[in-house]
Amino acid sequence: MIETKRCLIRKFKKSDYKSLFILDSNQEVHKYLYNNPITTFQDSKFYIQKLLNDYQDYGVGRLYVSDKKTKEFIGWAGLKYNTLKLNDRINYFDIGYRILPEFWNKGFATELSLEIIDYYKKNFESISSIIGITRHDNIASIRVLNKCGLIFCNDFTHNNIKLKWFELT
Repeated sequence: MIETKRCLIRKFKKSDYKSLFILDSNQEVHKYLYNNPITTFQDSKFYIQKLLNDYQDYGVGRLYVSDKKTKEFIGWAGLKYNTLKLNDRINYFDIGYRILPEFWNKGFATELSLEIIDYYKKNFESISSIIGITRHDNIASIRVLNKCGLIFCNDFTHNNIKLKWFELT
């Protein structure tokens, strides 16, 4: 378990599918993603199984985040070993976060990302760089990546969506 000032961070469990459904079925949450929210509990169960596989295969994955005081689900954050070719790169670790709208603009994404980056730097010597990818118009995520020390490298397009590539080495 990883802790921040306000949050508890842990691996997902199969039983977390309802919390993940609430997050990933939310249209507002998907505004800066691919506008493809999930529609069934089965979708969230499938996603959690992929996360469990990532933990086993790569030692990293998106992590369940809850409020330290209330234990309320906030969203997820974490590293992912990405095998999808983007920006002419493949096989890299990317930092990500997805948070329920009621927790937006309160510093959670930055708090979580800083702690996760620090944790992996200290505990996984094999991670030499961390990538951050966001839509070109997602000003809040651009700020988070900058605050976490990631440096803007270039703009690129994927599936007709303009994206920005950041890197921390």
